[in-house]
Amino acid sequence: MNKNKLRVFCGYANTGGLAYKIAEGLRKNGIKADSIVIEEHEFAYGYHKKQKYLSSKHTFINKLLKYFYFIKHAFKYDVFIFNTRGTLLSRNGDLKLLKIFGKKTGMIYVGCDIRDMNYYLNSTDKYTVCKNCSDSYRVKVGCVMEKKISETASIQKEINASFSHPFDAQILNGKFNYLYLLLELEEYKPNYNINNKIRIVHSPSDEGIKGTNYILAAINELKKSGIEFEFELLKDKTHNEVKEAISNADILIDQMVAGWYGLISIEAMALGKTTVCYLRDELYNYIPDIPVINLNPDNLADGLKRLIQEKDKLKQYGIAGRKFTEKYHDYRKNSLSILQKILENNN
Repeated sequence: MNKNKLRVFCGYANTGGLAYKIAEGLRKNGIKADSIVIEEHEFAYGYHKKQKYLSSKHTFINKLLKYFYFIKHAFKYDVFIFNTRGTLLSRNGDLKLLKIFGKKTGMIYVGCDIRDMNYYLNSTDKYTVCKNCSDSYRVKVGCVMEKKISETASIQKEINASFSHPFDAQILNGKFNYLYLLLELEEYKPNYNINNKIRIVHSPSDEGIKGTNYILAAINELKKSGIEFEFELLKDKTHNEVKEAISNADILIDQMVAGWYGLISIEAMALGKTTVCYLRDELYNYIPDIPVINLNPDNLADGLKRLIQEKDKLKQYGIAGRKFTEKYHDYRKNSLSILQKILENNN
């Protein structure tokens, strides 16, 4: 199949701007691709097209519109890349139909959509994302294990390839490709300047799963000790506002309970910033050269104190982080890799 003649659909969810970044990366490789969403993301990530529906009271008409959009896309696109278990038709019926039509499909899982809550709640690890998660957030993301398992099993039967971070992939039984997140690196100009007074930022999508409570405790401990620095908790801001705040900071603190680094860490490293995160030992088996400063809730305050006192080292951490993102997270390379793996599998 000639890649340059392909038409690729990316959607409907756009978690972390993922659908948009994959489509844009493919476009940079000369492949026709569109990111299509049903609703805009709360952080205002970009997209190419948005489906139009009537108000929620027009249930029947909106259902007909879904089938209209599905038929339209089935005729237009050759490859479909979905994410977070989200497709258009109920019970993932579109995956079955797309398979019958000879279309290639892939599913990208990004965390809570497949994370085995029971595995992490029963883990002997002191800190896990599920132990620190709130009931309200579980409701928000639909964290119901029975539904996750049944839906994921159904999806896996129909798609050509799936992608996930290994720490979230227990229910996939090893049948997935390692997911390297994507970033439009040319839109992230590194700023290696260090402020006279060190500026630290933290931008939680959810305070529970990011371990914000531990971060605030460490910040308060540092303030009481007399260490001079500035701190800002970035909340209720658009993606561009967060990006600008990170660019003007010196240190970003990301996840303190998950055990790996998220998209905001990649953005901070691309901007040339020292990035702090709790990393589980197993992560180094996949990416041994990761330059993230590995701290956990137990040693976060001491680690931040050391970084502030040794501020002359922050620039070299920032330079290493930028090189790391160029090696592992370039959206042009990673989007092409995702597409290639989908095309190679004849499920």
